[in-house]
Amino acid sequence: MKNIARLAATVLATLSLLTGAAQAQETIRLGVSFFPFHSADNTKPDILTAIAPEIEAAGYKVEKTVFLNYAEANPALANREIDGNLIQHKLYMDIFNDRTGAKLAIAQAVYHATFALYSGAYSSLDAIPDGETVFIPNDGVNTARALLLLQSAGLVELGEGAIYEASPADITANPRNLKFVQTPLTATAGTYDEAGRKLAVMYPTFARSLELEGDAERLYVEERNGITDAYAISFAVNAKDLDDPKTKAVVQALRSDAAAEFLKQNYGWASVPAR
Repeated sequence: MKNIARLAATVLATLSLLTGAAQAQETIRLGVSFFPFHSADNTKPDILTAIAPEIEAAGYKVEKTVFLNYAEANPALANREIDGNLIQHKLYMDIFNDRTGAKLAIAQAVYHATFALYSGAYSSLDAIPDGETVFIPNDGVNTARALLLLQSAGLVELGEGAIYEASPADITANPRNLKFVQTPLTATAGTYDEAGRKLAVMYPTFARSLELEGDAERLYVEERNGITDAYAISFAVNAKDLDDPKTKAVVQALRSDAAAEFLKQNYGWASVPAR
């Protein structure tokens, strides 16, 4: 009887500890907008699902807040409606901080998104005719990135010092007399398609809406260097939360083999892990 009583006491103590651990588990609220952090198809995994076990082992559970308009994720973070977001690179964040006085910071780079000049009409840069139209993003930071890509492709030249804030006004040489039409980042793929798929600079995430994956219709891909590395899609938090245990738990999980493997297996056609 005494042995049974001891066993019962041990089981109850264990259950009590497990219940207490479950009750102590805190929620980390993360803002997401696009794949690989959020999949509109619930049958497909996302990277947060892949790293959930590691975050849970640290005593937390992830709660995703989906922003159909990714521009709403930074105001939500600045207002502490969420604990962090996964929708941007440092340059985009810096512009938001400058415009609003917010103090967001990058906690961890996650991946380098492939950025490319697409064309379904031309098979080489040399085939681009004089006066052709190129659709590029209109949101400032991605406008500059598109122009830097076109410069590295030899299609335009930008003025000295025109880097992360470059605009079409900074073009000093345009030997093909290319015309630039700026469109919202999320609308570029549709506009490109409607115009006959001539030329557009965009991300594979949006090209995917046209069933373009891998190298399909990629005429020129952005080169990785000290300038373009600043465009790594990252985990952002409020600066004062950089040392918060929640932040550290997410950072550790994003640096894990599980995160890198997920990106290689499920998003290799559009990115390279940044760790």
